[in-house]
Parts: sequence; C-alpha cells; structure tokens
Amino acid sequence: MKMNEKRSKNTPPNETGVFLSGLCLWILIGLLGAVIFYRNQPEPMSTGRGTVLLGLYIMVWGFMYLASYYFSHKAIFFRVLIWHCEHASAPAGRRMAFFYFLLAFIIGFAILLGGLGVI
Repeated sequence: MKMNEKRSKNTPPNETGVFLSGLCLWILIGLLGAVIFYRNQPEPMSTGRGTVLLGLYIMVWGFMYLASYYFSHKAIFFRVLIWHCEHASAPAGRRMAFFYFLLAFIIGFAILLGGLGVI
C-alpha cells in the first residue's frame, strides 16, 4: 500500500520544509542554550532570567506541537511531532497535539511567572 493512498483528496501534499524545520530546531536549541547559560542559581525555581527562559522554552515546545497539528504538511519537524502524537501517545491521535500544547503552556507559564516573582 502506498503512503499517499491513506491521505484524503483535500490534504495538501507534503513539503520538505527544511528551512522551517531548521528554524524551529535552532529556536529550540538557542533557547535551551540560553537556559543553560543563565541557570546559575542554586535553587531550582528561584527568580531570575534562567527560570524565565526555562518557562519560555517549555511554552515554545507547546507551540511547536500546536503548529504541528495545523501545518504538519509544511515541515519534516512538524511531521515528526504529529507522528509522536499519533503513534507514541496513549490515547493516540492528532488531537494529542492540543493536549501537549496545553500541558506545556500551563507548566511553562507557571515556571515563567515563578521566574518573574509573581508566584
């Protein structure tokens, strides 16, 4: 069975999206590098730049999952994330991207607020 036989007629064709995939990965790698660089506090969740960047990093992962739900045909990176939702999640399905988005956004936002000293 060919891969394209499973796709509906309204689904746009897959694009390689090498630039978009690379951009997304470099954003995540850059944020992780900034988190590592600024995380010199002795306490795990103290206020400061490192904790704010950690919250932002986790929130960006959530937005990547959200983008993968809508734009999985645009980039390889998004197809990998949607594959994770469809095959490596329980329950499996594309809608798990919304769950991962909400989970990462809520946790990241709480860490961000903690880093800013609000909570």
